[in-house]
Amino acid sequence: MSSKIKPNDGGHKAFGVDIDPNKDLVHNTQEDGSCHAYYKGSKVKYDDYLSELESRYHKNSNGKDFTSRALGLFGGVTFDKNGKII
Repeated sequence: MSSKIKPNDGGHKAFGVDIDPNKDLVHNTQEDGSCHAYYKGSKVKYDDYLSELESRYHKNSNGKDFTSRALGLFGGVTFDKNGKII
């Protein structure tokens, strides 16, 4: 028998502060206790998810905006035919 897994089963209100107002971070606790994390629908490492939550909380506590940044992922670079970064 399989129970339904609820998204964000832990919530995102650290000390009563909503650190995910756009609802772009999601985590699901699986039946075996493992967790899957997502950012804007894309799967991310759980450690990156936790780091993002911590970063958002600290930015908010320092009065900085945290909602408009990307999750600390590097998308790479593109090179032209001569091998130069474009």
